[in-house]
Amino acid sequence: MIKFLFLFLLYLPFLSQGQFDNKQAEKVDIIKYDFKIHIHDRTDTIQGQANIFFVLKKPVKQLVLNFKNKNPQGKGMQVLKVLDSKGEDLIYHHKNNLLTINVEDLSTKQDTFKISIKYAGIPEDGLYIKTNKYGNRTFFGDNWPNRAQYWLPVIDHPSDKALVSWHILAPKHYKIIASGILKRVISQTHYNRYDFATKVPLPTKVMVFGAADFNIKFFDPLYLTNKCVPVSSWLYQNSPLTGFDDYKCSLKILKFYDSLIGPYAFEKLANVQSNTRFGGMENAGNIFYDENTVDGTKSAENLVAHEVAHQWFGNAVSEKNWRDIWLSEGFATYLTDVYIEKNYGQEKANKRLKQERQKIIRYNRFSKLPIVYQEQKNLFKLLNPNSYEKAAWVLHMLRQQVGDPVFFKILHQFYRQYYLKNAGTEDFIQLAEQISGQKLDWFFDQWIYRPGIPKLKFDKKFATNNHQLILKISQTGQVYQLKIPIHLSDGKMKVKKTVLLKKKTQSFHFKLPENMTLKNLKLIIDPNATLLFENEN
Repeated sequence: MIKFLFLFLLYLPFLSQGQFDNKQAEKVDIIKYDFKIHIHDRTDTIQGQANIFFVLKKPVKQLVLNFKNKNPQGKGMQVLKVLDSKGEDLIYHHKNNLLTINVEDLSTKQDTFKISIKYAGIPEDGLYIKTNKYGNRTFFGDNWPNRAQYWLPVIDHPSDKALVSWHILAPKHYKIIASGILKRVISQTHYNRYDFATKVPLPTKVMVFGAADFNIKFFDPLYLTNKCVPVSSWLYQNSPLTGFDDYKCSLKILKFYDSLIGPYAFEKLANVQSNTRFGGMENAGNIFYDENTVDGTKSAENLVAHEVAHQWFGNAVSEKNWRDIWLSEGFATYLTDVYIEKNYGQEKANKRLKQERQKIIRYNRFSKLPIVYQEQKNLFKLLNPNSYEKAAWVLHMLRQQVGDPVFFKILHQFYRQYYLKNAGTEDFIQLAEQISGQKLDWFFDQWIYRPGIPKLKFDKKFATNNHQLILKISQTGQVYQLKIPIHLSDGKMKVKKTVLLKKKTQSFHFKLPENMTLKNLKLIIDPNATLLFENEN
């Protein structure tokens, strides 16, 4: 996901009350959601039915789902019926935005239980029903982080991944895009029903559908490691057709990540012009982009690279909990940097890394929080430079620490080991140590669990009698363990050094070549953007 710059500073009070932990994780596992959604042109009210298939890991009396009640303004969902697999009524309570269903009478002989929930209402959030920039009516699911519950009864937490199928009944002029493969379109008198189904489980944050008057372009199928993947672009009917090329770069991006990290997990890749709140939202197999990204200039390539990277990290491998969001956003940010490096050269990648570093420096001048922060209850505030740019820099510095072959082996194995599962920060650290053969607790301690960044001051003087440079480096804030690359140049000659800084203040002596001119000597700290720090000189 790409946020708008101001987003983490404002958003909504309801998120401060959202579910932070999956309290049923050890008791209940949702296997599949089967959603039937009826949308209309003349009303924002939707009719829904959720068939939910689940297993009980431990005996429980109640299944608790996140599901928003009606608010004083009349928006929200009203439950009409809850039925068991035989069509018999189940006792339920719907209050405080939780749907609590009595399941103690369900047969314990079954491996998988099924309940059906019939409901209706006007979504307050989560499903955006609004006109697009051309004044045409659209519907777009926008679930991140835990806003699926505004229109779907679910366990709205990334740790409980499930298969999903959709049956969208919509006025005939709409075209529908949704998670999974389109199974069939059934024509009725005034409506069409579109049926989709996934083959792999998803977190609720990325299971969505969209409906609009679309023009669609299907590109030649893309042959990847283990499958042939259809790739398409979906534009509003009023958008210029040249806009199809704004998303065409996804073809080479998809192929690049597939070869770099591992096999693509999903059935398709559709790039969709939409009304998402974000610059881009990485819904699994169908990415929703802000409607203004279609302009015919092909300027969205970095955004596309970020959202496509999420198909690997965030979607196929999902964070265990919100504290681990850097495993999604940081990975997507850094993989975009890697994509730029491999396709457009080191110089462009370094420029982007330096820009990201400046953003981190500015943010950390007022932020006192680490990347992994357990206590954040306003989930939108997790969309900050810690989770994106600083986390990307952590991966970049890990790459310097262990070397390229080992670093990319770590990414590949992390993807393989947690494919279609959930992983936490500690899982990644353990795997990185195992593959690298290094103890990395000090590394992640200072970069992931500690707030702030190193602040360094450099003082140099020359000993002309023996042609030496004496460089004193001071850490004006917390003490870090740092490898600092240094270049010395007089315009004609260049000397490259790396120093290991472990203390508050250290001095380093460099014997310089006799023919190096001290008068014009220039000191360049970290010329190739490999270290995250603030230079206080």
